[in-house]
Amino acid sequence: MSATALGLVLLLVVQAPATDDRPAPPRPGLSWEDADQVALTLRRIDRRLRSGRRASKGTVVVTERQLNSFVNLSLAEQIPPELSDLEFQLGASRLRARGRLDLDQLRAKMPEGGTASLLSMLSGVVPVELGARVQSADGLCQLDLEEVTIGGLGLPPALLAQIIAFATKKEGQPNGLDIAAPVALPWTARQVRIEPGRALFDFY
Repeated sequence: MSATALGLVLLLVVQAPATDDRPAPPRPGLSWEDADQVALTLRRIDRRLRSGRRASKGTVVVTERQLNSFVNLSLAEQIPPELSDLEFQLGASRLRARGRLDLDQLRAKMPEGGTASLLSMLSGVVPVELGARVQSADGLCQLDLEEVTIGGLGLPPALLAQIIAFATKKEGQPNGLDIAAPVALPWTARQVRIEPGRALFDFY
């Protein structure tokens, strides 16, 4: 290849539009590739259900890295603004979740007294962490909260449930999300099994 031809190729490469103009992941360990892998799997299952067929029998495996990427990148706009920098760790039938909680934004949504007064000693953006045991069967999944800390303070799990309920109130969900209640697994999955570093969704 001549120098002129090589120069032309390099110029075209430099001027070529980016194939992915999505924002860069906010922290190491997250990738759009991992997020897209989960999204593709969900779209494939959704297409089958929309066509009147059941999801294919088998097990869909989502790694811890894929889960974190999908939640923080693909679902970023659906996360309540009070929460940020979410990180999940998967263990044997257990889930740990960490993040940052903006207490000032949260308090603006909460009535005076009650839960708001219990958090009055804290302000600004603080770390929040929870540990829970995951139980699943017959198309349902339930989190049994075992420990909760906000800003380094240990709190009763019931208090975190109230905070999440306030933070997730929206039209069509006036009472917010009840994190302790059993929830139906999406896309007709029958159960989810949590193992170190991965979640396995069983379809049958």
